[in-house]
Amino acid sequence: MAITSFFFDLAMRNWYDCKEKGYFLHVGPIGGRTMRRKSKTIYLSNTKRRRNRANPKAILMGIIAIGALGGTAFAFLPNAYAVSVDGEVIGYVDKKEYIDTALQTVEKQLENKYNTEVQIEGLDELKKVHASKKDMIDPNKLPSYLRENMDVTLKFQKLFVDGKEIAVIESEEVLDELKEELKDVYFDDKNVKAEFKNKVKLEEVYTTEDELVDMETLVDLCKKRQRKEVTYTVADGDTLWGIASKLGIDVQSLIDANEGVTSKLKIGQELKATVRIPVLGLELIEEPAKETNKEAVKQTP
Repeated sequence: MAITSFFFDLAMRNWYDCKEKGYFLHVGPIGGRTMRRKSKTIYLSNTKRRRNRANPKAILMGIIAIGALGGTAFAFLPNAYAVSVDGEVIGYVDKKEYIDTALQTVEKQLENKYNTEVQIEGLDELKKVHASKKDMIDPNKLPSYLRENMDVTLKFQKLFVDGKEIAVIESEEVLDELKEELKDVYFDDKNVKAEFKNKVKLEEVYTTEDELVDMETLVDLCKKRQRKEVTYTVADGDTLWGIASKLGIDVQSLIDANEGVTSKLKIGQELKATVRIPVLGLELIEEPAKETNKEAVKQTP
């Protein structure tokens, strides 16, 4: 049946139609050099030519691959800002405005607390990066992150006593409170009038909040005793016992420090002594006696 169809197509000179139907003509070799009639051997094949058809599975896999590549590329697109301080990343935020708001919050909190100027430094330039949600900083917690990691300094006052640095205090008003506390320590009475016995000086300084000392610590620093060489000038009515009492030492220590001294003191005589005095002392101020209005007294019944 197939042979008949082949010869029919061949007779019609429709080789291409025959080819489309899958028939192929194979011409065998011509025989040797003989006088015999040349013959051809024809081999027929019923194998249909396979056409290059699109494979649905291949198309689907290609679409999936392209989608995966696109999704991967999208997953690494910049979606956040890296918050870094002095080159070290401390977290990420998805909006640049969060940083500005947090900085303003930190500044306002400290200004309200200490009533002083605030300087915030150390924040690097914001860079757009890709970050996962778990690495994002909660905007409500961002001010705390910045306070802990940035260089936040405030304008305070550094206290010096006789040229020696003692502590960092909040402001000049702290000195008035310190004086009241020292009155209670030295005289057991805050109602007395007294002034600082030493030279007190304040210098403006920008430093961190951690450097600030509280009042209790400041009082302890100021009342701490230190050894000091002093010279006492004898005044009218002074005695060895009275001078030793004033200096807070015993009489024998005063005598040992001044070779040849006797109980017979001269006005203007200088005595040396090693005493233990507080870092910052107080001295009482005597109030002038009030004048009495004698006329008013006489007229009072």
